[in-house]
Amino acid sequence: MHDGIARLLTRQDLGALRNVTVSSRFTVEGNLQGAHRSPLKGFSIEFADYRQYVRGDDLRHLDWKVYGKNERLYVRQYEEECNLRVYLLVDASKSMAFGHDAGSKYAFAARLAAGLAYATVQQQDSVGLTLFDEKVRFEVPARSGREHLRVIGNRLADTQPADHTQVADTLHRLAEKVRRRALVVVISDLFDDLERVQRALAHFRRRRHDVIVYHVLDPAEVEFPFHDVGNFEDLETGQRVMTDPREIRTAYQQAMAEFLTACAKTCAGLDIDYVLCTTRQAPGDLIRSHLARRAKRGK
Repeated sequence: MHDGIARLLTRQDLGALRNVTVSSRFTVEGNLQGAHRSPLKGFSIEFADYRQYVRGDDLRHLDWKVYGKNERLYVRQYEEECNLRVYLLVDASKSMAFGHDAGSKYAFAARLAAGLAYATVQQQDSVGLTLFDEKVRFEVPARSGREHLRVIGNRLADTQPADHTQVADTLHRLAEKVRRRALVVVISDLFDDLERVQRALAHFRRRRHDVIVYHVLDPAEVEFPFHDVGNFEDLETGQRVMTDPREIRTAYQQAMAEFLTACAKTCAGLDIDYVLCTTRQAPGDLIRSHLARRAKRGK
């Protein structure tokens, strides 16, 4: 096993990821020939369109039925298949350090990213990784191979969450850098201004990327199960508030429900896969079930 990957993924995760297929719902652009549709026209795989014959075209691709109808020569064009590029964008800001009963949100996000990277490399496709807080902390371009997977696994396992969240600004910068159509996976608690995050996600969609958002929360952030009076601390600012959680539970839960609904609607409006997940879940099982549902919906 590949060092950091072995530290992050359990046997249960690896078993769940066996024969999992990571794919894009849309056409992609890659460097290598593989199993995914490309918008780059060639003469292989899947019929796409006709164009008028020009001198030098392969005569084997002439469509004589079309010629018989209008007495003009046309050749058949096809969509090539190419390798998939997956870009994993993982939030490593201080808010991701929160963990109540289970591990931290970042630890879960790292395992989730490791599972997706492992599955992508297993199918001989390319995966890149970006870790960010208010800036990009680490970035490696999309590549394939065991050594590349080892680099990704080690960095995910060794990183500790720090600094403030700037999800929107970072996503905008990355959208400018990822030029070829790809599958972009955002793993974050989305604790940023949601309107700004929406504009950043729309930036990826305008560039015709397929996007998945894994929204990672601790169960305590959703349920607010606290009972005793105490200090509640903002992990990013250090600000503390003394309060009785029983007095604010209903208002908190309502605000959280509205936030989650807004996140889901934002992604749905952009034709983005939105997956709410908590740190209680097994990352391997989560990936497998989500990708299976995604495949059933069709590409």
